[in-house]
Amino acid sequence: MGGAGGAGAAPGSAPAQIPGLWEGEANGLRVCFYVSEDGLRLTKSPECDVAAQSKAGSQSYDITVDLVGTDENGDPCSFELGFDADVVIDQETSSFAVRGFRPAGSDVELSFSGELTGKSASGVARSESANSFCQVGWAASVSTACDEAAIETCLDLQDCCRAILVNPVFFESCNSVVLQCDPAECLRVLAGYPQCAPEPDL
Repeated sequence: MGGAGGAGAAPGSAPAQIPGLWEGEANGLRVCFYVSEDGLRLTKSPECDVAAQSKAGSQSYDITVDLVGTDENGDPCSFELGFDADVVIDQETSSFAVRGFRPAGSDVELSFSGELTGKSASGVARSESANSFCQVGWAASVSTACDEAAIETCLDLQDCCRAILVNPVFFESCNSVVLQCDPAECLRVLAGYPQCAPEPDL
C-alpha cells in the first residue's frame, strides 16, 4: 500500500531515484509520475497530469488507457487512474506500489505498481469493479528539457540513424533515443557510430 512521508534510505541500500518528472507514451496509453527532490517518494506535481480534460491536475502518478491492456475476457479496455498522495519508493528494490484505492464517489478499485532502473521504469496499472477488471503494462523514462540545443543534438543523431541504420528495427531503436530529447544520451549513442560523430570543437 502506498504511504505518505517515509524515512531516508538505509545505509548500504541502492541510491535514491532520479528526481523530477517521468513520462511514457505508447499507442493508447500515457503515463507520468513525479519523483520528489530527495528521490525517496512519488509526490504530487502539476507537471504530472496526462488526463487534464477530465479532472484537476497535479498528480503523483497519472495514467490514461484507451483500448489497450486486457480485461477479464482478454479484450482491450480503457480507464483513467490519478493518484495525488505521496508514495514511498522502496530503496532496496527501487519499486513502489499502491493497491486497491477507491476515488471518492466511485466503486472502482484502482492499483498501480512500478520499478525504476536507472533512467527507465516499468510497471502495471489495474482497474477493478465487481467481476470486471482491466490491466495494462506501462513504461516511462526521465523527462528532460527539450530546448533548442537538445533538439539540434538529437536531430544530428536522427540524421545518423537514417544514414547508417537501414534495418527498420535498428532505426526504431535509435530513433527512440532521439524522441527522448536527452542531449547527453543522444551524444552517447552518436559516439557509438564514429562515421556520424560530430567534429570536435577547436
